[in-house]
Amino acid sequence: MTKTCPKCNQPNIAEAMFCQNCSSPLSSGPTIGAQQAVGQPPPAGGTGQKATIALVLAIVALICCGPFAGIPAAIVGWMELDAIKKGQSPEGGKWMAQVGLWGGVASSLLHIGGYIIWILLSMMAASNPYYY
Repeated sequence: MTKTCPKCNQPNIAEAMFCQNCSSPLSSGPTIGAQQAVGQPPPAGGTGQKATIALVLAIVALICCGPFAGIPAAIVGWMELDAIKKGQSPEGGKWMAQVGLWGGVASSLLHIGGYIIWILLSMMAASNPYYY
């Protein structure tokens, strides 16, 4: 069973809350697995809260927390991109979710690489037999 968009007449999957073509809200009805109350319309446009959280976590991971915020940023960004792909979240947060996903991965890898280099340099300094 599919839902048809009232604006562009694009067929969408039955669980979709937004049109995959034009991102307009689809008619609300009782959907399985939806986190909204039956009878309430889906949130209109804008960005999803998870996309914003993923972006903020990626920025925090890059600045100070490394993998402790980068890994959750990547996970939340992945979940939001999946929800956007299924039509359960608005398209407006797609770029923030992508930045959260890849920013979280990149900052985690950078910090882990930095930790490894720091440990190796510390080991090299400790093995130096000459003391000044």
